[in-house]
Amino acid sequence: MKSFTTEFFSSVWHKFPQQISKLVATLVATFVLLFVGTIFLPLPFAHAAMVLYCDGLDGVGNPYTATYLDGSFTQVRFDRSPDLPPVVSELTYDTVNEQGEPIYRGAYLGAADVVLIDTSKGNVKPGSEISVAVDNNWNVERGICGV
Repeated sequence: MKSFTTEFFSSVWHKFPQQISKLVATLVATFVLLFVGTIFLPLPFAHAAMVLYCDGLDGVGNPYTATYLDGSFTQVRFDRSPDLPPVVSELTYDTVNEQGEPIYRGAYLGAADVVLIDTSKGNVKPGSEISVAVDNNWNVERGICGV
């Protein structure tokens, strides 16, 4: 029994430095990969959404607000009399007119056509103007865009 115990511990002790060196090498490689991965892998950048609101008066003198979000007009909100809820018209890009101005289209209560013309030619920023029509009744006052 004594020789068995001696041989067992002798072989374990003999292999101990090899096992330790493998463990250390594995730990070093793991830390290096984690370090390199956190430095050299691209990180996603947070992009702030660009939102502008363009306020004007529609064909009958009621206020409207068009929303410009991340490169396109998305909707026009028509505020009617205080007794009636606002009407929101979702917009989709249609085409560009002869002057190079983007045109967006939507619907008013599902019946009348809504047309928005971006007079800034797609370069919307604070101070830009838009024209809005409901059933070919053009705005009394153009929408002026602001933050």
